[in-house]
Amino acid sequence: MKIIVLGAGIGGMSAAALLAYQGFDVKILEQNANYGGKAGQINESNYIFDTGPSLLTFPEWIDELFEQCNKNPRDYFDYFHLDKITRYFFKDDSYLDVTSDLELTSKNFEKYSGLESKKFLKYFKLWEKIYEISERTFLKGEMTYNLSFFKNAFLWFTKAGVRNIFSSMANYNSNKLENKNVEQIMNRFATYTGSSPYKTPAFMNQLAVVEMIKGAYFPKGGMFSIPSALYQLCLDLGVNFSFNEKVCSLKIENNGVFVQTENESYYPEICISNIDYFVTQKLMSNNSFISPEKLSTSAIVFYWGIRSQFNQLELHNILFSEDYRKEFSEIFDSQKIPDELTIYINITSKLEPSHAPEGCENWFVMVNIPPRPDLVTNNEIQRVKKFIIKTINYKLKTDINQLIEFEQILTPNTLFKDTGAFNGALYGDHQNSLHSIIKRKKNEDIENKNIFYVGGSVHPGGGIPLALRSGVNTAKKIKNAYKEVSLL
Repeated sequence: MKIIVLGAGIGGMSAAALLAYQGFDVKILEQNANYGGKAGQINESNYIFDTGPSLLTFPEWIDELFEQCNKNPRDYFDYFHLDKITRYFFKDDSYLDVTSDLELTSKNFEKYSGLESKKFLKYFKLWEKIYEISERTFLKGEMTYNLSFFKNAFLWFTKAGVRNIFSSMANYNSNKLENKNVEQIMNRFATYTGSSPYKTPAFMNQLAVVEMIKGAYFPKGGMFSIPSALYQLCLDLGVNFSFNEKVCSLKIENNGVFVQTENESYYPEICISNIDYFVTQKLMSNNSFISPEKLSTSAIVFYWGIRSQFNQLELHNILFSEDYRKEFSEIFDSQKIPDELTIYINITSKLEPSHAPEGCENWFVMVNIPPRPDLVTNNEIQRVKKFIIKTINYKLKTDINQLIEFEQILTPNTLFKDTGAFNGALYGDHQNSLHSIIKRKKNEDIENKNIFYVGGSVHPGGGIPLALRSGVNTAKKIKNAYKEVSLL
C-alpha cells in the first residue's frame, strides 16, 4: 500500500518511519530543500541557531519510536538532563531559577520571592496527580470513546474539579499562591499551547508538571539533532524523500487520494498531512473560515550573533513584561502587538560551544504576538527590536546594539512561507477554553478515511514530543485499519 506524507516535520517523519518499518511504501513530499519543519536550523556566518522548538521534554518518547522500529536510539542521537531549566527576570530587577528538582525550585521561590516552600509543594501536588491521568487518557493515543476512556475521563474530572474547569489559570494561581512573581512563572506555561493564562482553564496548570517534574533535557548538537535523527531513521527504513516539491492541491478520487504538486501527480491510497491543518483544508478546497481570534499566538524571533558572552544569562531566559495581563489582553482581545512584551532568550552556545565563534553567543530572541501577518510591518519590527534591546540593556547593564554582528528575523509571514503555519500561528487553535481544548482537530479526517493529519496543529498538541506522538498515534491507527502488515 502506498502512502504519501506531506511535509518532513517531526510528526510526518515519525509516522513515515513507523509505517515503513511495518511494510508500507512511504514517500515524503517536502516543499523546502531540507527536513525539520518548524524545528529547522540556520547555519550562517559561523553561527548555528535552532529555528523553532528550544526545550526538550519527554525524550523517552523519541527513544520509544526508534525502539519500535528495532533501532537503538543512541545510534542516532543523544541527550542529557538539565539541572537548571529557566532563569526568570522580573520587573523589580530580581531573578530566580527554576530547576529540575521541585524541592530546590520551591526553596528558590521561598528565598527569592517569599513564597513558603511547603505552600508551593502543596499547590503542585494536585497538578501532578491530574497530569498523570491526562497523559494516559488524552496524550498517548487518539481519544477512543470506550469504557476505559470514560473511566479515566471521569477520574480526571473528579480530580480536576468543576471550578478548575471554568476558572482561569491566572485566577486560580492568584488565589492559591498569592505571590506575584511565582504566579507569573506558573502563568507562563499557558504560552506552551499559544494561549492566555487569563483565559485558559485552571487545569492547564498541569503543563508545568512536564517541565518541573518530568524534567527538561538538551539534545547533543542542539534541537535540530532530533529531526536529523528522524530523517536518518526514515532513510534506513526505506522512506523516500522528495524535496523542493510544494503541494498545490489534495483531492479524494476513486477511493484514493490525488496529490498534485508543482512537479508531479501522485495517487496514493493514503495521504498523511504534516502541513498545518487549516492550510491542508485550503489545499482540499474546504474554504472554511477561521478567525485569527481562535488561533494560537504567533511570534517574532530575532536570531542574533552576539560578539560577547553574558554570565547573567542561562540556556533559557525569560524577561517578563511589567503588566502580564495587559500583554495578553492586547494579543488576544485587541489583536495588536503589545506595547511591552515578555522576552524569551535561548542561547544554545552555552552548552554547544560550536554554535558560536569563540567568545560569542547565539541568541534566539522571541516575543509572542497575535497571528496577524498584516500587523508585522517594517516599522513594527523595528519598534519591537528597539523595545527588546532597551529591556536587555537595562537588565544586563550593557549596550547590545553594538554587539549584534549577525541577524535574521522570523515573522508570521516567514513562518507561513517556510513551514505552512496558517497565519503564522505556532500551534493551530489556541486553548483558551474547555471547548477549544475538546474540539482540537483529530488525526483522522472526519469525512475521508484516506486522509490523516499530524503535527503541532492537531491532536495531541504542539511541541516536539506531542508532534511526534501525533505521528506515532496516526501510524498505529493506519496499521490497525489495514491489516496487510503485522505490527511488532
